[in-house]
Amino acid sequence: MEKAATKCLIKFQIGPVQEFIAQARSTRDLWSGSYLLSWLVAAGIKALPDGSHLIFPQKDKQPLLEAILDPQAEGILIPNLPNIFIAQIQGDAKDAGHAVEAAIEAEWKAIADAVWAAHPKLGIEKHYEARFFAQVNHHLSISWVATPLVDKAPEGYKAAYLLNGKHLDAVRQTRAFHAWDSASGINDKDSLSGKEEAIFRGSGEPNQSDVWHNLLNKHTDFLGAVAVIKRVWHLAYLNREKGLPTGSEEFPIRSIPAIAARTTELDDKAPRQEDSPGDNYIAAIAFDGDRIGEWVNGDKSPRDTDLRVHHEAFSQALTGFALGSVSGIVTTLQDGKGKNGGATKVPLGQLIYAGGDDVVCLVPADEALAVATLLRDAFRRATEKTESAGDTPDASVGIAIAHIHAPLQDLIRAAQAAEKHAKNEVGRPAFSVSLMKRSGSITHWGAKWESGAMALHDSIFKAMKDGDLSAKFPHRVCQLLEPYLTRRTGLSNQADVPAFPIHEIIQKEFIHAATRQGSREIAHLLEVPLRTYLANLGTEPQICLKAIIGLCTTLAFTFRNLPEKPTTAERHAHA
Repeated sequence: MEKAATKCLIKFQIGPVQEFIAQARSTRDLWSGSYLLSWLVAAGIKALPDGSHLIFPQKDKQPLLEAILDPQAEGILIPNLPNIFIAQIQGDAKDAGHAVEAAIEAEWKAIADAVWAAHPKLGIEKHYEARFFAQVNHHLSISWVATPLVDKAPEGYKAAYLLNGKHLDAVRQTRAFHAWDSASGINDKDSLSGKEEAIFRGSGEPNQSDVWHNLLNKHTDFLGAVAVIKRVWHLAYLNREKGLPTGSEEFPIRSIPAIAARTTELDDKAPRQEDSPGDNYIAAIAFDGDRIGEWVNGDKSPRDTDLRVHHEAFSQALTGFALGSVSGIVTTLQDGKGKNGGATKVPLGQLIYAGGDDVVCLVPADEALAVATLLRDAFRRATEKTESAGDTPDASVGIAIAHIHAPLQDLIRAAQAAEKHAKNEVGRPAFSVSLMKRSGSITHWGAKWESGAMALHDSIFKAMKDGDLSAKFPHRVCQLLEPYLTRRTGLSNQADVPAFPIHEIIQKEFIHAATRQGSREIAHLLEVPLRTYLANLGTEPQICLKAIIGLCTTLAFTFRNLPEKPTTAERHAHA
């Protein structure tokens, strides 16, 4: 008698992720790294054996997972596949796992081959070929585990899923490491990763008539193989071999200065970021769902819920959010300036990645908190049907804001760090803002979504934008409140006066500043959200002071990026 085929759960994880994406000099680099990971994940999913059932992510409406790619399909160039995928297979799990792993590696090798084929026009010397492919072969990290489904009952599926996750964590911690054979005589390292030996150095002298030359020579970076691939694979492979519309005109990606200033300048044709004129500010947003592992594992679902059914529903909700909501929020059209300075419509920001509950994007600094709020609202709507015992999925957001000339990879890493700060320090669900000042100092402000902080921020920002409140207002509040700080540095740590009436003090100083910089009417209007926020902050004086000062510092920092600032004179209240 023939042995019945074994059913298994198989889970794959591809890396590196965050550091790979963050190693970027331009918006094109950011998109390229994210899309490359999604592309490789798609190659792995397509290699699953016939009869497999993809559990996460959802397969439907994923343009990258179609058997035949449609270059004109909506969303075809949006990086939206997470670096993890889970499937139920039937048959030999070992053969299936190795086949998927081989498919991912083969696709990565095909991409590298296409890029190396263009090395003459890129200006990369032929003798670097061995070093190029050595770095390519060491880059990817692929981990996978298959777990038998021996019990057909829902409890058996859940037990297998949880065991599979534990085993994959163990595999990732004990994976094989291959010794790195350092190239003799090469001392220069990749400028972005700091790891691989450089095979190319950009001249910093872009040639506007030669797109290939410009992609590598726009910056004076030392580049290793992986960085070179990120710079040009969209032309060498996606466009030439797969027919996807990834050229500058077909798939316009705006430069950092253009996003901040709301202009149409394309990244591929822009001057070096550090040479771009302007004094604008850009924001990077890192959005991530809270406790998604618990929601996926079924820890937060009702006990009588079949985890298999829950997985499919939750995967569908996350896909709906990533593909149906995120792009519309981040790239919504707004007023901007064209090439000759004339009025035109431009996308608000640039979407870098949208996979499940994870989003990375760039927007003008003054729009960062508004976009973060819209993303959180869309995420909650998309996942509201998975409510359990009154609890619904939520998310936290990290925002980093810096001048357009700040190093982009520092900005992305700061946003990722701010997102972790929101979750672990502020307390999820929350947001956290890091302001990267040109002096080199970094200030932070964060709050829980339901604390009233956002309502107060929005009320002040609207009053300033409408001209009802002077732009000097947040600066004045900080000047009035900073003398009350007793813990400015490790060397200055004085005790607060017992029962210090901190709420009363803050309200009086705040209302006084709003009256002087606006009017009694606007001061009265702002008093209500101020009281709500203070009530949620508690009564510890230093916490309250730092929160209000942080909010006002953020307002002062982002308001300067408005394209048209209202002119308001300082007002004095009438008796």
